Amino acid sequence: MKRQQSLAIAIICSIALFIIALKYLGGLWPFRVVNDQILNPVGVAFSSFGRGINENFSIITRATGLAKENKTQASEILALKNQLSTLKEVANENDELRAQLNFNERLKLDLTAARVVSSEGTSLRKFITIDRGRNSGLKEGMAVVSSGVLIGTIDRVEDFSSTVFLSTDPDFRIRALGQDGRAQGIVRGQLGQGYLFDKITQAESIKKGELVITAGSGLVPRGILIGEVESASKSDNAVFQSAQLRPLVSIPSLEIVFVVTGLKQ
Repeated sequence: MKRQQSLAIAIICSIALFIIALKYLGGLWPFRVVNDQILNPVGVAFSSFGRGINENFSIITRATGLAKENKTQASEILALKNQLSTLKEVANENDELRAQLNFNERLKLDLTAARVVSSEGTSLRKFITIDRGRNSGLKEGMAVVSSGVLIGTIDRVEDFSSTVFLSTDPDFRIRALGQDGRAQGIVRGQLGQGYLFDKITQAESIKKGELVITAGSGLVPRGILIGEVESASKSDNAVFQSAQLRPLVSIPSLEIVFVVTGLKQ
C-alpha cells in the first residue's frame, strides 16, 4: 500500500515539474493556440447565441404584453363610448321632457309620453306608430305633440300601440286661428312638409311671422302651436284668403312624442 502511495506522489510531482518546465521553456504555446483559436471563439459564439435567444424571448414577451394591454384599452374605450352614447340619449330625452314640461305648464294638459317605433306611408299618406295604446288610455282623435307643437292626431288604437295621422299629410285638416289677429280658418297638410292656412275671410288679418294655433275641436284642445306664417295670399276677387305656414318641428326626426289625453282639473 505504501509503495502505491509513493508511486502516485512521484507521478504527480513529475507532471508538475514537467508543466513548470514547459512554461519556462515556452512549451505551452500549442495549448494556448488551441484555447485562443478554437475554444474561446466557440465559447463566445455560444454566449452570443444565448444572448440572442434571451433578447428575442424578451421581445416576444414584451410584444405579447403590449397586445394584451392594447386589447384591454380597446375594451375600455368601447365601454366609455357606450356610456357616452347612453348619457347623450338621456340628455336628449331630458331636453325634450323639459320643453314639453314648459308647454304643459302653459296649457295645463294631461300628457302621455310615447316612443316612435316606426314610420310608414307613401309619398302622400304619412303615419307613424307609437308604443302606447288602449292600455295607456289613448283614443282616436287625440292630439299628438312634440315640444308643444302639433304633429298629428291618433288615427288607430291597438292595445299596446297606436297609429298617428301626421299633420303634414295632404288629407289632414284641423280648425285653427292666428294668435295675433285671431283670424280663423282651416289648416291642412301639404307635400314638402308645409301647411296651408286656408278659408280665412277677407275681413280678417293675417301677417308674416304670426303663429297659428289650434282653435279647439273634438279631442284637440285650443292653443296648441301648429306653425308660423311665411307668406299670405289675398285677392280682391276671392271670397277667402290663405297663408303658407312653416312647420316648427322636424317630424321625420322625431323619437319621442306626447299624446294629449285631457285637460288638468
